[in-house]
Amino acid sequence: MAAVALYFAIFDQPPPAPRTEQPSAAAASAQGGEQRPALPPNHPPISQQAGSPPEGGASAGAATGMPPGHPQTGSTGRAVRVPDGVKGKWQAVKLQVAQKEGGASPQVFTVKLGGQIDIPGSTLQVKVGDFLPALQVSGNEVTSVGNDPTNPAVQVAVSENGKEIFKGWLFAKFPEMQPFEHPKYKITLVAGVPKG
Repeated sequence: MAAVALYFAIFDQPPPAPRTEQPSAAAASAQGGEQRPALPPNHPPISQQAGSPPEGGASAGAATGMPPGHPQTGSTGRAVRVPDGVKGKWQAVKLQVAQKEGGASPQVFTVKLGGQIDIPGSTLQVKVGDFLPALQVSGNEVTSVGNDPTNPAVQVAVSENGKEIFKGWLFAKFPEMQPFEHPKYKITLVAGVPKG
């Protein structure tokens, strides 16, 4: 089975996209435009979208490795499958919310799966989706390889002032890998809360 997966990973790839000429940074500067890194072929144009920093504002790109103005994404577009051995075994997650500046102690909130929380003192709201204790990406789906919390992750949607600014995954063991960035708050997954 692993050999079949390896075969498709290596040989069942789409043909390379035709190369299109991207204007050089020097040409963009000569045209009075802002110097930006060249986008890969077939990349959609970057415009002011939800999750991208306001014009003239600080960029989350430096922290995420994305070019300035790139919208925050965390959703892979893959289907989420919660295995039968995991369904009903977890009731909530613990999320830690920390202010990046100001010295306030981080707060930990327990939020039921499918529930939501308004972050006190802010206009942020976090909706909690699926929790996978042993997250694994397999083909076109995101699933869990078991019920032991070896790679805990939770899918969340974060809104600010009623507008969704992020939908994606938070990882307990790899909090630095999460793509959600906010100028004032950091939200991380602490752990899943089992039923019992």
